[in-house]
Amino acid sequence: MATSESKEAGPGLRAAGVQRTRRSILTAARRHLIETGYHRLSLEDVAADAGVTRVTIYRHFDSKLGLLDAVAEDLSRQAGLVPGMHEAAKVAEPVPAFTAMVRELCRFWSTDPEVFRRLISLSAVDPEAQRVVAGREHWRYQQISVFVQRLASADRLRAPFDVPQATAVVGTVTSFPACDEIATRLRTDLTELDRILLPVLAGVVRLD
Repeated sequence: MATSESKEAGPGLRAAGVQRTRRSILTAARRHLIETGYHRLSLEDVAADAGVTRVTIYRHFDSKLGLLDAVAEDLSRQAGLVPGMHEAAKVAEPVPAFTAMVRELCRFWSTDPEVFRRLISLSAVDPEAQRVVAGREHWRYQQISVFVQRLASADRLRAPFDVPQATAVVGTVTSFPACDEIATRLRTDLTELDRILLPVLAGVVRLD
């Protein structure tokens, strides 16, 4: 019986070990990304910090860019962005749903602004990193478009905006660079920024 239990536990223990290693690498990578930036980020330093070898990093993430992509993905997962957007989409009425979506984005940006700043600044100068960020931004705009379409169906778009135009404006206003700039200048927390953004967006969609 003990032998059988050991065999059954083996794969589970190995999987747990893999997850612990992955978590250690991602934690170290985040720290070094903030401290040194992507171009100066050394996989040797990340490996030493995580207590693994460089080969182990390549085994988990394939490349330095793959590690960056994993850091971005892990941030979204830990912050619960996808479930948060899904919860906002479940709201029955289009105006409260849109409001919940904007609030969720503000909450998401507040989870790790230092990493977001690094990712955004890097995407401006590095084509590969730009693709990492662009893929996630494409998903964000797709989600926003769904909420805007619901408002359009309820005749709540203001002239002269159509769905693509309104989506572009909403996406820009709720982007991290815009939110971070406003929050920094007003010395307010990103989690409280929806109270400022929603009146601005009311010029595009009717939220009354």
